Amino acid sequence: MKLETYFDHDSDDQIIQKRSENELTLWVNHVSYIIEESDRLAKIASNLLKESVLRDRFLIMIERAIVVSKVLSNYKKAMPNYKECDHLECDLYYINEHEKVRQEYLKIIKDNRELKEEFYTQLLK
Repeated sequence: MKLETYFDHDSDDQIIQKRSENELTLWVNHVSYIIEESDRLAKIASNLLKESVLRDRFLIMIERAIVVSKVLSNYKKAMPNYKECDHLECDLYYINEHEKVRQEYLKIIKDNRELKEEFYTQLLK
């Protein structure tokens, strides 16, 4: 991830937009990794642990993460419009959209952690 530099001449809006973009890039990368990792863990659950229910839960996690990835991608495509905002209502719309997308991201992270915790518990039995 590149280091973002803020300048004295950047407005508050520009700083918020840059931070939002960086945050979104981080989320996209993280959700992409969840998809890859869940695929590997599903195979381990199936082949080594012989836990088809756990495997199926990882496959569902992959499907959910793909949906979240699409939400993030669609939001990322809309980000250039945010830079064109010239009034408060527009800024608030994108700030609220960012929060909605953030909540989607946090939910998949929480659910993924809980599923992995269950996986590791099964692995250690």
